[in-house]
Order: sequence, then structure tokens, then C-alpha cells
Amino acid sequence: MIGLTVLSEAASRRCTASQAADVVDRFDTDVLYVRSAERERFLREAVPDAIAVARYEPQSPTAEVLAADDGLSLVAATSFGELRAYASEQLSERTDSVTFVLSDLLAVSLDLTRLEAELVGLEKYREALGEANDRTVQLTTGATPSYRREWDGLVVQGVMPGASEQREDSSGVAHAELRPDGGVRTETRSLGTFGLEAVADVGPRRAETLRDEGFDTRAKLADTNPHDLARLEGIGRTTAQTIVESATVLETGSARVEPTASLPAPEPIFVDIETDGLDPSIVWLIGALDRSADSEYASFLETDPSRPERALGRFLRWLADADPGRPVVAYNGRNFDFPIIEEHVAEHCPEHANTWASVPKFDPYRWAVERNNAVLPGLTNTLEDVASALGRESDETGLTGEVVGRRYRRYAENPERELDWDRHERYCEDDVRALAFVYDRLEEADSLEREADGEQSEPNTSQGTLADFSR
Repeated sequence: MIGLTVLSEAASRRCTASQAADVVDRFDTDVLYVRSAERERFLREAVPDAIAVARYEPQSPTAEVLAADDGLSLVAATSFGELRAYASEQLSERTDSVTFVLSDLLAVSLDLTRLEAELVGLEKYREALGEANDRTVQLTTGATPSYRREWDGLVVQGVMPGASEQREDSSGVAHAELRPDGGVRTETRSLGTFGLEAVADVGPRRAETLRDEGFDTRAKLADTNPHDLARLEGIGRTTAQTIVESATVLETGSARVEPTASLPAPEPIFVDIETDGLDPSIVWLIGALDRSADSEYASFLETDPSRPERALGRFLRWLADADPGRPVVAYNGRNFDFPIIEEHVAEHCPEHANTWASVPKFDPYRWAVERNNAVLPGLTNTLEDVASALGRESDETGLTGEVVGRRYRRYAENPERELDWDRHERYCEDDVRALAFVYDRLEEADSLEREADGEQSEPNTSQGTLADFSR
């Protein structure tokens, strides 16, 4: 695979050295692409030598190969002439490789009156590419990473964060994972989730204050005494403590837990659900991990969109056979998994309502983040980021929750186009096992340092309170 990371123009202007280093580390970048020539040298100095920094070069005489990896190539073209020459000279004889062409020669334009999209430059582009379009994927800076469409055999994927936004503050960072089968997995983040601004209670202005005082990296913040930090203008003692704690967690890659907080005692059952969107009509896949059972992981899949009761029904019958009193655990479950299951049980299989209502439910995200019981590593508090920061390697399925939901919706509209069910089940299982991994690391985590009258408070070993649970 080839990892392409793209900075918007606003992001490239604002990006600090620590943010640039964070970006390429988070995304496993091979090529960092910017449109600003004046920032190229700065970025080259900020990132490791192994990272190729490429910029938009409208005066370049030929298409530039930015990366190549075992039959997979990434090429940048800035004119139709460059593209035509490269296609005829380099692509005409290739039959067993995929080339990703990065350019600004295609742009998506939306007619708001007719609600139709037009791909500006399509005819000239197709003529320049010739017969090589079946072995290429077009990466355009004229569309956002969420855009992917096939135009009569020409596959077009957007890569520029904020391409359709006319805001000066659109400081986005996008990463595209280019795969040998022509697939592209994309992820977009705000620049503010990297560098000093990833630290709790540190925004752009406070980050600038810290840099002016010599705290230009998270490592320096982690090594400082909160009392010294509290002497700076606009930073009180409590804020200083929070900043140092957050920086320490991010730098060490280990969670810290409040001394008086603990997780529920019974061995839980870990779950994750897949739906057809944020306002779902079906829960079509449920993954459940019961580490006290012989067969530990169970998958409940329903491929028929007209039978929303079946996956839920099988899961709840399985859950009813589990030991009573053990909590069901879902990451961000309070905001997504739990209410959706409750709603769909009531609508589609009310005979299982008592089973679901009687099960204790626990949300580690709510417990840690919303109730301030723990400080989590990761540039964001998403399950993927936290698990990765804690040292877990995921099963690289190339899927995200958004992609999975979108694919199921398309499948429901046209069931003749089968999904790769095994791949989707692996994605769900990976999320469930990531949840269990994070839960275990929280159980093992050191306590946050808390001072009371000059002394650290002793940890409280009591279990999670009823306020942490829902029934």
C-alpha cells in the first residue's frame, strides 16, 4: 500500500513542526502533499527523511512518480499534456499494476438548481488518459475525500480536505490509503487534533503561548512541573495539572485513571453493532465477545434487509444464556449502540425486551471521557485512536463505520450486488476486540497524580457506581 497524506492550503500555512511530525506518524505516511511551494522546505525539515514531501508544481515538464511499491504507483500530473505523455509512454504496456494519478485536472461542480453533479475537465482528461483508464484511479484535489464515483469506467476519488468549503479556517488533513486493488481508504482530521493542540485544554492561542515559553513539544510539557506551568499567564493550577497529565498520557501511550475510579467487577461481555446509518432501519450485524465462554466470539449477521428482527433476536437469545448480572460493554454505547438496540428490540422483537432491559450496560467512553474518570491516549478519543495509542495493531480490513453503513445501504437498494460479508464480519470483530483491549488497559492503568494538602490521595478500590451503568 501507499499512504498519501494531503494538507489543505490553510493547514499547510498553520502547520507547526510538531503537528507535521504528528500527522505523518499518525497516518503512516509515505507521501505528504501540499499545494504551497513556500511551505515545502519547512515540512521537509519537520518530518523524517523517509517521508516524501511533494508539492503542486504547475511548471513541471513531466508527470512525477511520487511513490511506487510492487506494482502500485502514485503519479502527480499538473497538465493534460503531462498526463497524455505519461499514459502513452508508461501506462500503455502495463497490464498487471494499478496507477493512482494525483492532479487538479478534475473538479466536482454541483448544480444546486438541478441537484446534479458535473465533473469539470472530464472529456479532456479522458482523451489524455487514452486506453489506460481501466488501470488507473484518479485522485483529484478538486473534491473532498468523501467523494468517490465512477464516470463511465473512470474511477475518481477526492483527496483534498475542504475542497468544497470556502472557509479560510478549513484546516483539514486527509489521508488516503492506496491499495493494490484500486481501493482507497480515506480519513480526514482537523489540524487541531495534532501537536500541542492535541493536549487537553490547549487551543491555538494557548499553544502559541506555550511555544513562546519554550514548550514547543508535548514531551516538554510532560516533563514539566504543573506548578511551573501554572505561573504562565492565563494558565491556572488546575489547567496546568490537566495539561501535564494529558501530555504525559499522549507521550507515554498509556491511560491514567482517577484514584477513586474503577471498572465493574464481573467479567463483561463486549459488543459492537453495525447498522445502515446514523438513523438506522436495521441492525444487521452484532459482534459479541464473551471471554468466559468456550467459543468466546460470536457474530450475528443478517443479509436480508427485510428481516431486521433476525440478527437482534439471535443475539438476545444468546445473551439470555450468558451468566446473569454481567455488564454488556460498548464503546460510546450510551450515545449509539444501547439506544439503537433498545429502539429496535421494541419495534422488531419485543418478546426480548425484558432480556435487554435487565442487562447492566457500561460505556467506557462515557466513564472515561464524559465523567472524567480517566485520561486516554490517542489524538482523539475514538476507539481506533485509543486502541492504537495503547499499542494494539488492528486487522487491516480497509473499512470504517461510515463506509460499512454506506455499503449496506447500497446493497439494500440492489441486493444483487453482494457484499464481502466475511470482510465486514472481520471489521466488526476487530472493533469488539479493540474494545476489550482498551478495557483491559484501563483495568491495569496507573492512577493519575492527585494532590490533597500536599500529599497524593490513596486509590479507592470500589467498583463503578450505579451512575456509570444503565439498565
